[in-house]
Amino acid sequence: MSHTYLPVQPSEERLPDLTALPLGELTSRTDHPVLSTLLPGVCERLENPDGAVAFYDDAPPVA
Repeated sequence: MSHTYLPVQPSEERLPDLTALPLGELTSRTDHPVLSTLLPGVCERLENPDGAVAFYDDAPPVA
């Protein structure tokens, strides 16, 4: 089994802005089982007024 190690500190590098992609259109057109499950949640998060957030792990940090 291989292990993936994340950097100790998050990178300062910004993720590309992909908000202009027509994800809603892709959601309605795809037959791919993973994309058809994943895209509705992605579209919902992009419409969030607080903005999209990416985390290194499966859950946001606890304050």
